[in-house]
Amino acid sequence: MKHLAAIIIPVLVLLLVDMNGAHVESRRSGMMYQLYVFGDSYADTGNLPKSNLSRESRQWYKPYGTSSPSGRFSNRFVQSDFVASWLGHHEAPRTFRLRNRNDITRFGMNFAVAGSGVLEVPEKVGTLSKQVDNFEGLIKDRTFPPWRLRFSLALIAISGNDYARIANMTSSNDTLALIETVTTGIAKEVQRLQDLGMNRILVNNMHPLGCTPFRTRPNNYTHCDDVANAVAATHNKLLAEKLGNYRGNVMLLDLNTAFSRVVQPNPNATGSADETLAKTFKNKLRPSCESFDPKGYCGQEDENGSPQYSVTDNLGKDMFSNFYWDDVHPTHTGWFVAMMQLEEEAKAFLDLKN
Repeated sequence: MKHLAAIIIPVLVLLLVDMNGAHVESRRSGMMYQLYVFGDSYADTGNLPKSNLSRESRQWYKPYGTSSPSGRFSNRFVQSDFVASWLGHHEAPRTFRLRNRNDITRFGMNFAVAGSGVLEVPEKVGTLSKQVDNFEGLIKDRTFPPWRLRFSLALIAISGNDYARIANMTSSNDTLALIETVTTGIAKEVQRLQDLGMNRILVNNMHPLGCTPFRTRPNNYTHCDDVANAVAATHNKLLAEKLGNYRGNVMLLDLNTAFSRVVQPNPNATGSADETLAKTFKNKLRPSCESFDPKGYCGQEDENGSPQYSVTDNLGKDMFSNFYWDDVHPTHTGWFVAMMQLEEEAKAFLDLKN
């Protein structure tokens, strides 16, 4: 086992260079799911329209997407693209924003919007409930006829935007009440999707919020924030309880464990797969794209157009440099390593071959 790291890294490189290898195996199942994506920037592939460079529109500008920004909050693919690859697709389905284009509904649709959550946010992007409303509207107007839902899969990716409110809270009871509201809201939309005929539903649990660079920058990226991670743990406990009655066609994707095995590994996990994962990335908590100003953002420029950030990760040269791309989002390789850990169980849930 001590040489496992030397073996697994070259294998990961080969898989990342040609992700189509995974697609072929999925197609052999003969079951091509329609994929419908809901959530936030962990899954959004371009639902926010391009506008002048700002924190909210940075995903349309370099260095996002490396050389080809596509509206994704990463240097290439995001979670929804990897779920699509399990089903035999090259990338996530087209966005709701582009719903009027030809052939837009062939493989499903992506309703996820960066900044979204269960509750309303200042940016006025659609909530999770509004996204499901949009999906329901397309069923009612038969853009998605009911028979198309026979082999349908929903991904719900809610990643913590609602919990930005905790910074203004002084009571633990208020925090617990917020977590209760958020997890109840997610469970409610799961029930709605079931009632609308969704065949299978994947629901993210909460990743380790305290390990994001946004939380670790104040300590120079040396350790995770235990308080924020406790919020994630409470969220995950309540969400699992609320989804317990839906488990027939609902699966929780354990992003928390998949991320933690990489960025906050068990120090006693020696000579194991966990040890290998812990050694995959040179920088576990430091982002690849780091703004010069702690209050700035990746992609920010000054009035002269000069970059106000630095970038260390390069898919072509050092793809295992950083797990995180910016202050909260994984790199393409980070997503690959996280989703690789979840793939076998998810494919079994979907009756897909590995």
